[in-house]
Amino acid sequence: MTKKLLALFLCLAMLLSFAACAGNNDSTTAQSTPAQSTSGEQKAPENPTIRLATTTSVNDSGLLPYLLPAFEKETGYKVEVASAGTGIAIGYAKSGDADLLLVHSKSQEEAFISEGYASTERLSFMYNYFVICGPENDPAKIADAKTAADAFKLIAESKSTFVSRGDNSGTHNKETAIWESAAITPGESDSWYVSVGSGMGDTLTKANEMKGYVLTDKATYLSMKDSLNNLKLLKEEAEDMKNTYSLLGVKADAKEFEGKNVKINTEGANALIEWLLGDEASALIKEYGKDKYGEALFFLIEK
Repeated sequence: MTKKLLALFLCLAMLLSFAACAGNNDSTTAQSTPAQSTSGEQKAPENPTIRLATTTSVNDSGLLPYLLPAFEKETGYKVEVASAGTGIAIGYAKSGDADLLLVHSKSQEEAFISEGYASTERLSFMYNYFVICGPENDPAKIADAKTAADAFKLIAESKSTFVSRGDNSGTHNKETAIWESAAITPGESDSWYVSVGSGMGDTLTKANEMKGYVLTDKATYLSMKDSLNNLKLLKEEAEDMKNTYSLLGVKADAKEFEGKNVKINTEGANALIEWLLGDEASALIKEYGKDKYGEALFFLIEK
């Protein structure tokens, strides 16, 4: 009887031992899974906020709202976007209220660099085209014009309504350059020339209401096309209508910041620049617009 009890005890002990080992193995597995997933996560940035000052076209067209969530999810950064004309956007950077710029006015960008505000060179990475939109009946007959300058001449000669941003933006600067090429200087005395001093979206809306001509980037026009019943794309992809976008970091120790409480998130700015110039952002940019408009809205500058 004693031997039977001893044998039963040993069997029970062995079963308990196996169960304990199995329990330990399960515990080890459960503990290792979160450790593995945690090791794959990005370390939280010390300063998680990046201030991006940019032109209205990349925001109004929907490109930034399309791109930035992917960057924020991968890196833990949060991007605060200040969208305005290029002149105003650069002003934000000069006052220390932006960590980097995404703009499209070469002359203003080069001035920003020469004045000692930039931490990077001018990093041009994508482009689209300016286009001229106007009434479907095209009273100035610009559709067959060879260049934008030729089209502007026809608009001025016919005194057809032209709506200008008038806000020192990259688009406004491009418009001014085209008028110069056409040897025309429209001003307040020209009743057909309307300067609204506003962003691209608002300018397009006003041009639509007035049934006037307007210079715009193609991406913003296409993104708003459904609400612009009185505007038709009449002139595009002329050689003098290319629209190049560039990135510029803001220099934390710029001379103009001395003695001021300016704090530039250089690490965050560099992270966003690197991502926007990288393969993932490039692939997203190439596809943006194809599903909705049947064509890409922005094109990469091949290196």
